[in-house]
Amino acid sequence: MKSNLTSSSIFLGMFCCILIFSCNNKTIEKTPTSEQRKVAKEKTIENMLSAYKAEKTSIAKYEAFSKKAEEDGFHNVALLYNAAAASENIHAINHKAVIEDDGGTLPIFTPQFQVNSTKENLENNIKEETLAAKTKYPDYLKTAEIAEDLIAHLSLTYAMKTEQKHKFFFEQALGDINSNTLNSLPSKYYVCPACGNIYTDAPRHCDFSLTDREKFIVFQ
Repeated sequence: MKSNLTSSSIFLGMFCCILIFSCNNKTIEKTPTSEQRKVAKEKTIENMLSAYKAEKTSIAKYEAFSKKAEEDGFHNVALLYNAAAASENIHAINHKAVIEDDGGTLPIFTPQFQVNSTKENLENNIKEETLAAKTKYPDYLKTAEIAEDLIAHLSLTYAMKTEQKHKFFFEQALGDINSNTLNSLPSKYYVCPACGNIYTDAPRHCDFSLTDREKFIVFQ
């Protein structure tokens, strides 16, 4: 299922709410100097460009992996990949808005990846999502915080939290393939159009962005 997303407006609309929460809960041990903020600001733009390229690559990758899963007879895994691709697309849209607002230029590139068996694809995805959630995005968030670039911080936070969800779903799918219990995989996924969060049972509001479930994108 495909949808014309307007997540930039939803994403920006949630900014004030998340900003208040962030300011009330973060602790900065030492106030950065103006020079440190300037350097961090430049680095944040670089990080956002890198994150944008990674998200665009993931979109193309997951769409190709979905087709491969169908070929391998794993329909519910293909469904998961479709939902994950939509999730990554929302991250890319959010990152794009930040880059343009910060005066950056979007890169033109061709995503590079390899399609293997569905099992191998899932194994690689788990490693990639672990790296993104535990290393890449946390580092980017620290720099954005020093730069006091709160809109970049919000976009990166949405992506990092959702990558953690992707990892969980990919691990579940791989476990079911290994144990030959694919019938236990979900047959429906919901994707929040503001932050890209994925659910198998839609809550009343998104856990991350508070978006109403009526606006969720459904894959089944």
